[in-house]
Amino acid sequence: MRWFILPPLFDADNNSFEEHTLFSDSEVDRFVDNPGEYFGSSLTKMLNTPRAQVEALQLAALKRRFGLMRGRLPMMDKLADAQGIDAVNAINDVLPLLFDHAVYKSYPASLLEKQRYGQLTSWLNKLTTHDISGVDVSACKSIDDWMIAIKRDTPLSICHTSGTTGTMSFLPWSKVEWRRMLKQYPVLFFQKYGVETPIEKPPLNIDCIFPSFRTGGMSHTVVNDAIVDIVAGNEERFHAAYPTRLSADMMLLAVKLRAATANGTLDRLQISPEIASRRADFEKQQCEMPARINEFFATMQTQLAGRRVYIQAISSMLFTLAESGLKKGLKKVFAPNSVIVTGGGGKGIVLPPDWKETVNEFFGVERIFNNYGMSEMSTQMTGCLQGNYHSTPSMIPYILDPITMQPLPRKGTVKGQFGFFDLMVDTRWGGFVTADEVTMEWDTPCACGIPTPYLHSHIQRVNANSDDGDDKLSCAASPTAYAEAMDFLTAETV
Repeated sequence: MRWFILPPLFDADNNSFEEHTLFSDSEVDRFVDNPGEYFGSSLTKMLNTPRAQVEALQLAALKRRFGLMRGRLPMMDKLADAQGIDAVNAINDVLPLLFDHAVYKSYPASLLEKQRYGQLTSWLNKLTTHDISGVDVSACKSIDDWMIAIKRDTPLSICHTSGTTGTMSFLPWSKVEWRRMLKQYPVLFFQKYGVETPIEKPPLNIDCIFPSFRTGGMSHTVVNDAIVDIVAGNEERFHAAYPTRLSADMMLLAVKLRAATANGTLDRLQISPEIASRRADFEKQQCEMPARINEFFATMQTQLAGRRVYIQAISSMLFTLAESGLKKGLKKVFAPNSVIVTGGGGKGIVLPPDWKETVNEFFGVERIFNNYGMSEMSTQMTGCLQGNYHSTPSMIPYILDPITMQPLPRKGTVKGQFGFFDLMVDTRWGGFVTADEVTMEWDTPCACGIPTPYLHSHIQRVNANSDDGDDKLSCAASPTAYAEAMDFLTAETV
């Protein structure tokens, strides 16, 4: 067993660290496996830990992650070999190894167009420590088929992004990593900072409301399995608006549809034989949606009204649901201590300034956690009452100069491109550079009282005023685009 001579070792009882403590591998592993539990299952203790002490713990974990991944993750090895990096001794040492945001969509686009899912599997195999080379995908005729096969036959439960110009990112999450992320929720979202409350251990056995599809390949649907295990406790307490799958193939068609509409080439848009063969299923799904949403409202109004519930959805979904509910005369439906976790409202769809008030009026909750996160990140930056996004110990944030990609000072107020190292993931590389321009406040305390570094509320794409990223179908826009694609498909004569 190796030891790291680093301060500190956290004493949860005294909310302090002992200086010059030996860090064993097992101690570091306990932190990265369940950060919330490591800090005494206390949100207040976690966020009150002095920054210098948190960074010492993060460095120990970073060293551990690099050591475990070296020689086991082909893509990271390629980067490390090219730059002669064999050790990590400081927080910034890992910067040359952060994956660019295009890495997870670096496969040839023809692999999807020509259904070459064996080659797509070989590409993904370079991005995970799990060996998935032996999985049989020869029968797969669609992206959905491929993702279902990977989930069924490997430890992975991969997710895809909405896609840009017809190219989706595929991220090799493991099933364990999804659960590890959800294990943090009882601390992050069921406690109030500064108020010590009884610890709620999973499963929480709380009814969960999800105003979208039960399953699918996007992160907000893939995570539902873990939500059932950790929050709901069983499938009966998980209430999705639609019990079917959000199709990855339909999402790809949505991207192509928007691009063709913008380019004036809609008349030349071709539908693959595989999608065409599923037309009847999509038509059935579309026809059933009005009845499903009415049933969904009926369940909320009768079975769940007045209860404490958990709701997780992107902001645009919440707003649309709230508007529909208010039109039906429904107000303050759930118990005030219910929990809403959301995000994604700032890109793709412009919500009205009072969207939170509309959501609160319908749901009746005291607090909406409007967080900053993405498919590549297992540790969301939690939104505070001031609208800022606070970091937590399991993620190391970096602010980079967007031109040179050099790190900006970890002090004061800095504006640049956001990168991070996610310490909770252990079967893919946690280092990632986003395409987001952010402003980080390192030293000045937030008016909400939480002392951690935080991002200002305004976040946009790097070079947002240029053509870069304009064709992006964000998670906020995806429900509308999906509906447009279904309309297009079912209206076509195949």
